[in-house]
Amino acid sequence: MKKLIAVLMVLVMVLSFAGCAQETAEESADKIRLVYIVNGTLGDKSFFDSGKEGLDKINEQYGDQFYTEVREMSYDSSVWEASAMDIASEGWDIIVLGTWDMLAIADKIATEYPDTKVWFFDETWDFEAMPHDNLYGMLFAQNEGSYLVGMAAAKASKTGKVAFMGGYENTVLKDFAIGYEQGAKAVNPDIEVNVSWTQSFDDSSIGKDIALGLYQQGYDVVFSCCGNCGLGAFDAVVEMGEGYYVIGVDGNQGEYWASIGEDAKAAATITSMQKNVNNAFLRAAGLHLEGKAPYGENEKLGLALGGVSFSVTDATNTILGADVIAEIEKAQEDIIGGAIAVDTAF
Repeated sequence: MKKLIAVLMVLVMVLSFAGCAQETAEESADKIRLVYIVNGTLGDKSFFDSGKEGLDKINEQYGDQFYTEVREMSYDSSVWEASAMDIASEGWDIIVLGTWDMLAIADKIATEYPDTKVWFFDETWDFEAMPHDNLYGMLFAQNEGSYLVGMAAAKASKTGKVAFMGGYENTVLKDFAIGYEQGAKAVNPDIEVNVSWTQSFDDSSIGKDIALGLYQQGYDVVFSCCGNCGLGAFDAVVEMGEGYYVIGVDGNQGEYWASIGEDAKAAATITSMQKNVNNAFLRAAGLHLEGKAPYGENEKLGLALGGVSFSVTDATNTILGADVIAEIEKAQEDIIGGAIAVDTAF
């Protein structure tokens, strides 16, 4: 009798999974099938999560025309190529992936699946070396947003020493650092700007240790740009106490901490340099539907197109005040208008 019950339970599970698969197939029928491949995991409260929010926005606005999924590949880079190619073989209409260390994989997908559209984001695509008319290169002007939060850092600093903490030393992250330093020095030409690299995007304990070391050396503001690793900086700033601050990245991290009751972290977060991957994905979906997506080209999304921005939270208002925020907003207008030219690593 027990064996019979066990067999019946397995049969029910199999039928249930089959039913779910059928529902998924029916749900995606006659829709544009889009998959977002994450070379890491969700939960970073910034870059990857912003991409997931983009899919949520696509579902909300274009749910009658798009079917979307997110696939997480973990931070184990040894499985990325095989996993991504398996996903690509499933017949998706659009595959979304990005970052500098996925360039070769995106090239392979675009080559082997010429009828599939590829949205590649957050790194310059070399269309001369890798010509693909099915690939749309989606760039962000992180240097522009970083200029603004660099101004905020310099305004908040009491020591005249601020720091940038990046994951790996690549062109995109150097672009963050360059804009940040330029913005800080626009406020205080004598300010000291430290640039440090964690060599990690996923280990928050490393981020905490490096941030603590920077604070203890007198850098009272740390701009934390290293994904999950960077979350450790928020633990560090709380441990250091009053007079120390952190700047978030990609998502509105100050708002996030406030939303889950992490009041100390929220209060120490001056602002965040938001890389609005969410808005970029939604915009790309609209352009695709209109037949205007610039496949075969790179497109740069800066302050003018809402690709980047700086966040204003209760902590921003408390730490900086209305006059400083207005000054930063004026700089934003000047960047968009061309009166301020922000240096870049590209």
